[in-house]
Amino acid sequence: MDANLLEAITGKLEAGKTAGWLSDYLVAWHGPREQLAPEVTVWRSADWNDDTVKAYLAGMLSDLVPESGIVIANT
Repeated sequence: MDANLLEAITGKLEAGKTAGWLSDYLVAWHGPREQLAPEVTVWRSADWNDDTVKAYLAGMLSDLVPESGIVIANT
C-alpha cells in the first residue's frame, strides 16, 4: 500500500463528506503485494443519485483511482 496515495485519496473523499454528498467511504487495496491498487467504495448521501456521485468521483479521483475501481454501495 502506498501511504501517500492513500492520503491523497482520503483527503478528496473527506472533502466529499464535508460537502455533504458522501456519508461514508472505504478504501481497499487489491492485487499482488508489489502491485496493490486502490478500490474505493462510497456510500452517498440520500439526496444525491448514483450517476452524479460516480461522475463526480471519477473526475475527482482520475489521477488516483481507475474509474473501474470506484463502487457506489447500495444505500
